[in-house]
Amino acid sequence: MTQSAVRQPIPVGKYFLDRGKISQQQLELALQHRSEFGLKLGQSLVELGFVTEADMVEALRHQARFPCIHLTGGIVDARVAAKLGEVPSRRLRALALNQIAEHTTVALEDPGDPVALEELARVLGTRIFPVYAEPSVILGLVDQTFGVAKGKAAGHKAPPAPTRTPTPSPRTTQAVPRDEHARESIPDTDAAPDDRAVVECLRGFLQQAFEQGASDIHLEARRDELVVRFRVHGGLHEHSRLPGSWARPAIACLKALAHIDGRYDEEHAQREAPVAREGSIPFVFRRQNFEVHIATLPTLHGESAVLHVLGGGRLQRDLEHLGLAPDDLARLETILASRDGLLLVAGPAGSGRTTTLNALLARLATADRKVVALTGRVGSELAGVLYVRAELRAGLEPAARVDALLGQDPDLLVVTDVERGVARSLVDAALAGRGVLAVQHARNALEALTRLVHFGLEPYLLADVLRGVVAQRLVRRICADCKTPTVPDEALLTRLDAPRDGATYFEGEGCDACHGTGFSGRLGLFEVLSVTSGVRRELEKGAGLEALTNAARADGYANLREHGLRQARAGLTTLHEVLAATAGG
Repeated sequence: MTQSAVRQPIPVGKYFLDRGKISQQQLELALQHRSEFGLKLGQSLVELGFVTEADMVEALRHQARFPCIHLTGGIVDARVAAKLGEVPSRRLRALALNQIAEHTTVALEDPGDPVALEELARVLGTRIFPVYAEPSVILGLVDQTFGVAKGKAAGHKAPPAPTRTPTPSPRTTQAVPRDEHARESIPDTDAAPDDRAVVECLRGFLQQAFEQGASDIHLEARRDELVVRFRVHGGLHEHSRLPGSWARPAIACLKALAHIDGRYDEEHAQREAPVAREGSIPFVFRRQNFEVHIATLPTLHGESAVLHVLGGGRLQRDLEHLGLAPDDLARLETILASRDGLLLVAGPAGSGRTTTLNALLARLATADRKVVALTGRVGSELAGVLYVRAELRAGLEPAARVDALLGQDPDLLVVTDVERGVARSLVDAALAGRGVLAVQHARNALEALTRLVHFGLEPYLLADVLRGVVAQRLVRRICADCKTPTVPDEALLTRLDAPRDGATYFEGEGCDACHGTGFSGRLGLFEVLSVTSGVRRELEKGAGLEALTNAARADGYANLREHGLRQARAGLTTLHEVLAATAGG
């Protein structure tokens, strides 16, 4: 390829000139300021007020090889930051964020400065993965990480950030060209990253996702960029944006690591129906084993991917620590005392059913019982459970899949998705004296009963084998660092049918600890329906939803919304969260 065929980088000065952000006179003033103070041109433009830090972020997103991140205190590992130290952090305007293996992610004002990168590598003793963050945010977090903490301990204020002087610092003593086509200008989006940079970037995303407790990482191909979002506590939050040139190599790298076949072809993807591809990558983080499930899908502007984090002990909790109300926990303990019959775990996707299922399994998988589980993904493997992947039995009819498991003589059969073809086999297994634990898509416990009837199961058979249903939702927990009392809207109280007894409710104002969301973590809302004699009689008669509800309430049944209101009154979640989680039943 000839030199003329290679597109030259767009200098930052020309970038802003072409977009009308600055005039030629402002550019000349900035170039003079740059030479006097030993700065980069972009730094001079910001300091002179000709462009904002946000403008620089957009320029870097358009041009750079470097990711631009939204920097918050929650992603800073204090131990790694301390390894770099306060003085180098302030002098270099850099903050070490986290370290995995032999790579350290560092946020810099100028991630392309070779002198700074060399010094960082020497001080930290690792390879450096540089990312761009707004300088004011970097210095603010340097104050928070070093100065503020010291100030509280020693009773003095943090030292001020260093000011600019005309004397060049050691890292800026190189000759700086006067024209806007300077050597430090940032390459444009046509320059694709090398494989090493892509791997380091993806590794950094995984580590940051684990540290923030994210359940999913979304890589979304847009017209000119690759948007990275984390799902934390059920909500999606933008993490960073990469230049569009990163999209294809990043997805290709993930597919290679996950052993996903198939090369993305844009023309073919536009002609044919989109084909989703799935695979998984094993990953070790802080001595815990994780499995990262990857699903890719061709979209309008290229392939997008979702990385779902499984394992690592995240899904394992004791039954007593799930958050059930005392009455519901006692009711569930009574159900579990029976060694036969059918117990359902109900709720929509993302409601925490897998966590509850594992807690129940941990209680039921005793040494004197054989437990066989038919499941799609094994996120957290429990000792004493024989797991069978659902796809291994994909060539069989649904009923035949269950029959194949029954050939292993289980005392407890576990199925993670009750579909029409499987329901009959599960009831037959329960009638034969086996224990059956199954997960069902249903909005609440009573709907789970009626759905089984709609599957064609005779009500009298259900009345005979069904022991109970646990239904649930997840809501976000109010951040303890910024929780504040609030007066709820009267219309909101009416929609929730909440009592007007002067109870105090709370919301989170948003702080650094919760990344400004007002929430930190999640908690479950539960309802436990026990098939008592009253409920059983109504089932045998084929009664409707209202009669079943009345019979259940006569035996102490409380629904999801009622549990949610108790959690809101206890200051654990908000009324808006309760309404959103229970609006559909």
